[in-house]
Amino acid sequence: MTNGLTRRNFLTTAGLAGIAAAGMGLAGCAPKAAGAVEGAASAAATGAAGAGGTVPASWDEECDVLVLGAGGAGASAALAATKAGASVIVLDSQASNNFNATSICKGNFCVVGSDEQKALGIEDSVEKFLEDALANGNSDGNVIRANREDAIRVFAENSARGYQLLKELGVEFPDPYMQVGHSLLRCHVVDNAKMLQLLTDASKKAGADYQFETEFTKLVRDGSGTVMGAIAVKDGKEKAFKAKKAVLMCTGSFVRNVELVEECAMGFSKIPLFTGEGLTGAGHLALMDMGGALWGRECIYACEGDSEDGKAYTEMCLFGAIVTDLSGNRFFDDGQYWTNARTRAVVAKAKQEGNEKFQTWQVFDQAAYDRAVENGPSNGIYPENESYFIKADTIEELAEAINAPDLPATLAKYNEDIANGGDTQFGRVYWNGVGTPTPVALDQAPYYAYASFPHLLYTPCTGFMINGDCQVLGQYGEEPIGGGRLFAAGEIITRSIVGNHYMVGAGIGSCTTLGMVIGEKAAALDPWE
Repeated sequence: MTNGLTRRNFLTTAGLAGIAAAGMGLAGCAPKAAGAVEGAASAAATGAAGAGGTVPASWDEECDVLVLGAGGAGASAALAATKAGASVIVLDSQASNNFNATSICKGNFCVVGSDEQKALGIEDSVEKFLEDALANGNSDGNVIRANREDAIRVFAENSARGYQLLKELGVEFPDPYMQVGHSLLRCHVVDNAKMLQLLTDASKKAGADYQFETEFTKLVRDGSGTVMGAIAVKDGKEKAFKAKKAVLMCTGSFVRNVELVEECAMGFSKIPLFTGEGLTGAGHLALMDMGGALWGRECIYACEGDSEDGKAYTEMCLFGAIVTDLSGNRFFDDGQYWTNARTRAVVAKAKQEGNEKFQTWQVFDQAAYDRAVENGPSNGIYPENESYFIKADTIEELAEAINAPDLPATLAKYNEDIANGGDTQFGRVYWNGVGTPTPVALDQAPYYAYASFPHLLYTPCTGFMINGDCQVLGQYGEEPIGGGRLFAAGEIITRSIVGNHYMVGAGIGSCTTLGMVIGEKAAALDPWE
């Protein structure tokens, strides 16, 4: 939920940890105004905690496993831990988990070794997924703390098992299709809202205690740094939750923390949000306070493709479209998938144009349109979004219709470059990221334009690193934080899987799978008392 700072000129992790320890005072992270929180838990019993500890004078509630966050990772963790016999409490700041990042995302879910793959004769494996993930995550050569083989392996090795559990709950997986970052058909489009509800219902039935409108604020640790529980605020009062076995950090992204978003990328906080209300970054600040290091701060990005009213969505670059400014000029490599560089270009161009809504045009021909229709939801063309496309018989007529006078010359140059072997303006080599086809000319009338608006949805490439046991690593070396009783899954650690570039479907796919894994690991521990 918190984002990070860039490596070059942002605050140091230690500096932010100091801010967090001073009271979580960054906007979006403080649960209540100063003096508004009551409760005995707010006074740490330093004698019992030891130097640097935060153990409260008394505990209000206790359980074996405390899960922070009720999204896909948290609900999966809760189900796995309760099935293994542990008592589980799940804390979430919102009134329910019906509108969070899991339930509202586009539905791409990647599986390594699904039944649907096998039925199509697709031979997938852990090694193939590992090769794809490392190639996609490090494709820009920035390999410093990009993604990790041990983390990728623990996801890939458990992917089919997690998928089978979801199928048993009633989640439907249609045939897989090709998506960015993958060398074979591995992504399924699933109903994520239904999936989350099924996980929540199943974990509640198994005995998990969900406590909504309860806002996590900080971890409790003893003087040696071993995590013992957490502090949360409910109805204006602090409560101390003892976790006798482990705390599971599943708090998601940080996109609603304006200060931290701006520290990652100036101007990005002005991009509209389309995500859960609880993504304030409290989990990120807590992990930094523990000594965790936040990586990929320069990798935050926005998604493009929403209509202005938010009722339609498409990613026409996946089918060969170009992207232009309001005048009809290309201004970046539109063949890269969602990246920080791409979003920076959109923000800079919007500022230059006085374009407060960050609008761009996705422009394409009939052949691209047909490819998108064949694909259908959730990235292509389907009945619900067909009316949002502007159509013209010639590119000149389209330019006039959308008031983009430079468009004919732009498309003529692009088509000439493609015919002569490649894009000389911006070096485009893919339709839309690694694993997608190479560019083709857009020369089959009629022509189309779609008014595209960006939004901040998630931060999968900015997060903490985990090891093969799903423990968060500290700033230096390979030593995990939390004394063996702190695990993490979901978007807060997705960077460990995807690296510098998002691998479509790996977000939801890994959050539910690794949620299951950490729930099992936590339940298997002996209590610390």
